[in-house]
Amino acid sequence: MLSRRLSLFSAALVLTIASGTTAAFGAPSWPVYNGNAQRTGNDTSEPVLLPIHGAWSHTLDGAVYAQPLAFDGRVFTATENDTVYALDAHDGAILWSRHLGTPMTNVSAQSGCGNVDPLGILSTPVIDTARHTIFVVATIEDSFAHIHHQLVGLDTLTGALNVSTDADPGGVQNNLNIQQRAGLALGNGRVYIGYGGYAGDCGPYHGWLVSLTEGGTGKVAFNVTPHSGLGAIWATGGATIDAHGNVFVATGNPDPDNNGDFGESVLKFDSSPAMHRTGAFKTFPGDDNDLSSVAPSILPNNMVFQIGKQQTGFLIDTTTMTQLQSLTMCVGVNADGTNAWDGSHLYVPCANHIQQVNVDVAHRTMSLGWVGPGVGAAGSPILAGGSLWSIDRASGTLYALNPATGAVRTTVSLGPVPHFAAPAAALGLVIVPTLSGIKAFAGPSGVPPHAPDACRAQTTHTGYWVAGVDGNVYPFGGAPSCGSLVGLALSQPIVGMTGRSSPGYWLVARDGGIFSFGTARYHGSMGGHHLNQPIVGMATTPSGNGYWLVARDGGIFSFGDARFHGSTGAIHLNQPIVGMAATPSGRGYWLVARDGGIFAFGDARFRGSMGGRPLNLPVVGMARTPSGAGYWLVASDGGVFSFGDARFHGSTGAFHLTSPIVGMEANGRGYRFVAGDGGVFSFGLPSAGSASGTITAPVIAIAHD
Repeated sequence: MLSRRLSLFSAALVLTIASGTTAAFGAPSWPVYNGNAQRTGNDTSEPVLLPIHGAWSHTLDGAVYAQPLAFDGRVFTATENDTVYALDAHDGAILWSRHLGTPMTNVSAQSGCGNVDPLGILSTPVIDTARHTIFVVATIEDSFAHIHHQLVGLDTLTGALNVSTDADPGGVQNNLNIQQRAGLALGNGRVYIGYGGYAGDCGPYHGWLVSLTEGGTGKVAFNVTPHSGLGAIWATGGATIDAHGNVFVATGNPDPDNNGDFGESVLKFDSSPAMHRTGAFKTFPGDDNDLSSVAPSILPNNMVFQIGKQQTGFLIDTTTMTQLQSLTMCVGVNADGTNAWDGSHLYVPCANHIQQVNVDVAHRTMSLGWVGPGVGAAGSPILAGGSLWSIDRASGTLYALNPATGAVRTTVSLGPVPHFAAPAAALGLVIVPTLSGIKAFAGPSGVPPHAPDACRAQTTHTGYWVAGVDGNVYPFGGAPSCGSLVGLALSQPIVGMTGRSSPGYWLVARDGGIFSFGTARYHGSMGGHHLNQPIVGMATTPSGNGYWLVARDGGIFSFGDARFHGSTGAIHLNQPIVGMAATPSGRGYWLVARDGGIFAFGDARFRGSMGGRPLNLPVVGMARTPSGAGYWLVASDGGVFSFGDARFHGSTGAFHLTSPIVGMEANGRGYRFVAGDGGVFSFGLPSAGSASGTITAPVIAIAHD
C-alpha cells in the first residue's frame, strides 16, 4: 500500500532551472515537429550525447505515434487513447495528464480501412511557448460511424483547458472519412491542421488544410481537390512555415488538373487570416505516388525541397513555385516522414536508408551525398549532440549516425515502435515514442534538473480544483497545479479534497489515507488503521495546520491543530454521513447526512436541515458561508437548500444532468458544484471551465483556491 505518511509533491518542487544551467543540458525546448516551423530537425545546442544511456521510460495509456515535444523542463506526449501527458524531463514523473475524449475504435469497420486502432491523437501537437499552451487535435468517437476532430489547447504548466473547438473542415466532407496525421503547425497567430484519408484511401474524402486562431475562432478550410477527391495532406511533419509566414504543404494523388484540383503538388499560402493560396508546384507521377509522404523542407535563398513516393527530389523556387532542379534518389522505395537540414545538407528518410543531399545554397543546386546503412524502415532523422538520429521501425532500433559520413556510431534497442516513429531532442535528452509509451536517453551530461515549479501562489484566489477518484487534479481559473496521483496505484479511491489559500491541497482516500501537495502539510492519516466505516470527506482548520476526516458513520478523526468537538460515531443514523464543513474559527464543524440531516458540534450552530423532509434525490455535500452563520446543502440532482445567512443563487434541480452532482464548494459570493463527469456548475461565481470530457476517472470533489 502506498504510504500516506509522506507528503506527495509535484516533482517540480525539488529544483528549478536557473538561467545559467540550460546550456549544459541543451536546447530548452522542442515545441513542434522537428523543432521549429521550418521542420529542420536540427538542435545545435545539445551537448555530446554519446555514449548514450537509458534515462527513464514511462508506460502510458496508449500507443504514442506523435513525436515527443519538450518545453519548460517538461516532456509532452499524446496517445491513441486521446490523452495528453506532461512529464518531468528529469525522471519522467507524470506532472499532469488530460484525457480529451473517447478515441475511435474498430476503425476499419467504421471507415472501411485504416492501420491505426484505436485512433486518438495521431498527429504531433504544437506548443506556443509565449502563451504556455500546447495545441492538440484529438479524434473523438461520438457514436458508431460518427466522429469529429477537436482542437484543444492546454496550459503547459497545469494542463488546464484554454481552448476547445471543432477542427473539422465542414462543408461537403464527412468527418468519418478523413484522418488527421499531419503534425500541427503554428504561425501567424494560427494553428494549421492537415487532413488526408486512412491507409487504403477508402471512402470519399478530400485533402484539407484547416487553420484557426489560437483562440479557436476564424476557421478557414482549403479543399485540395474540390472537383474530384483525395489529395491528402498526411506527412507526419505537416505544414511548414517560412520566415515570412508563408505556409507550404505537399499533397497526394491524384495528379493535378487545370480546373482547381491540386493533387501531387506543393502548395503555398500567404500569412493572412484568409489563407490565400499564392502558388502551386505541380507534378504528374500517376497512380499512388504521393508527393505528400514527406513534409516540405524550407531552405535559405527562397528554396523549398520536396520528395515523396516518386523517388525524385525537387528543388523549388518559393517565389515563382517553379522547379530549380530534380534529382533521382530513394531508388525503388518511398520516402516517408520529414527531412533534417543542417544548413548545407539535407538528410532524407528513404524507406530503407537515410540519404544525404548536398545543397549549394548560393547557386541553388543540389547533389547526392552519402547513403546510410540499410535498414528495414527508416524514420524521420534529426540532428542533435553531433549525431544524426533515426529510428528503424522494422527492428525497433534507434540509430546514431555520423552526419559527415553516414557511418553508424551506436544503436539502441527500443522494442516495438509506431509507424513513422521520430525522435526528439532537448534538455540533453533524446526522446522516442513507442507503442506502449515513451523513452528518454541521456548522454554523459546526465538528465536535466527537475521541471520548474507550477505550484505558485495566486493573488486573486478565484480558481478551483476538481479531483477524480484516481487522484488526478484539474485546476481552473488560475488555481495552481501542485501535483496529483495520476499514474500511481491507489489501494482505495479518493473520496474528498480540500484546499488552502496558499498554493496547496489535500486529497483523502476511502481508507483515510492523506495525500498532501504544495504548501499543504501532512499531519497524519487513518491509512493502515482499522475503520468501522469508510471515510467520506474532510475539512481543514483556518490555519491550514490541521484537518478533520469524517467517516460514513460520522466518526471524526482529528490531526494537527484540529480539535475534536464531537461525532455521531456512537449514534444510530437514519442515513449515512456524506460530508462536513468547519466553522470560520476552527472550533466547530457540521456534518451532513444523505437525507439532509445536519449535526452541529463545537461553535457550529444549527441553522436548519432537510432531515425528515422529502427529497427528490439524496444530499451529497455542503459548504458554509464566510460568516459561519449559514450553509448550503446540495443534492445529487443539483438541488440547493439554503439555511441561515446562505443565499440561494440557483441550482440544476430542474435540469437533466448527464451525471449526478458529487460535491460543492463556496467562497462567499456564491457556490459551485461538480458532477461525476467533471461538469462544473457555477452560481453567483464566474465559471472558469470544467473537466467534462477530459477526465481519466470519475470526479468526486471540488475545492476552491
